[in-house]
Amino acid sequence: MMTPYEAITADPPNVWLTSFYGFNPAQWGYLGFSTKGQRDHFIKNTQPGVLVVIYGHKSKAPANQQGQVIGIQQVSHRVNSAQAFMDPAVWAAKEADAVTKGKWDLGVKATRAWKVVPESYELIDNFANESYSTDAAQFIGSQGKRLTPAEAIKILDLTLIETSVFGERSIDAAVPVNGEELLRSSKPGPVSQTGYTVKEAEGPKENYILQLNGDLDAFLGRPALGRKVVKVGMSVSPSTRMDAFNAALPACAFKWSIHRSNSLDGRAPYASSKLGLRGEEGMKQVMAAKAEWLGGEFYLASQDVIDAAWAAGIKRVEDFSIVY
Repeated sequence: MMTPYEAITADPPNVWLTSFYGFNPAQWGYLGFSTKGQRDHFIKNTQPGVLVVIYGHKSKAPANQQGQVIGIQQVSHRVNSAQAFMDPAVWAAKEADAVTKGKWDLGVKATRAWKVVPESYELIDNFANESYSTDAAQFIGSQGKRLTPAEAIKILDLTLIETSVFGERSIDAAVPVNGEELLRSSKPGPVSQTGYTVKEAEGPKENYILQLNGDLDAFLGRPALGRKVVKVGMSVSPSTRMDAFNAALPACAFKWSIHRSNSLDGRAPYASSKLGLRGEEGMKQVMAAKAEWLGGEFYLASQDVIDAAWAAGIKRVEDFSIVY
């Protein structure tokens, strides 16, 4: 079984390209084909551990993913029906949908997967500028295509977050990491069945404020008095942090959203975690003085306090940048 880095640097690269309608390996733990000939071609021309770069189908994927590189799968040579490699409820939904019924039913098992954080999305036209074309899109979507060395190596520039794969180990608390740091260190062989965590890599960081949406009186067990439940922090990908918090919630009437971030403000990310930490500390100072602390980095705050905290974080970073 090739490691991800070995697959990327092999000659030729053991890296292929295809399109999906979306990317949720925790429910779809496989690479699917519609005919045996297509699947046999893939098996014959790859080695176990092959990486498959996934881009969002240009009309069928969610709007923000269409034509974007959204994920990476590591695929074995273990084959079975798609049903064996899917969450049963998702299989039932696929077969109940006239658009997807009977499609991609010949599976090759995925063993690991990484989502590209939205802030690191790249247009497939640019990422696979040698292999991809509009004329080739249908062929690529149905049976895949090998990437060139120059294209495969671009995986190492993406910001990735490892995600669970159906039927494999659970990924409990992964954070966004630069592709080179993450994939160069990945090891071959059987994987532990315990949860996996990884330190977020150094590099550009954004400050963010997440907001909990829902009936806050019910959530708190007392009147919120018009205040908001928020979390302050820093990350290379605030949207990924938001997704992680939402994934930790059961199906319910509450959901986190991004209330403020560098990206939402049209601000460039801060150049390092040192600057991001300065901004986070500035926000916490205002929250500690003017909001109600709910534990950790969570606060119950009015909108004017939230605005003041955000402004204080920006000022603290700017003042530090001027001095140094």
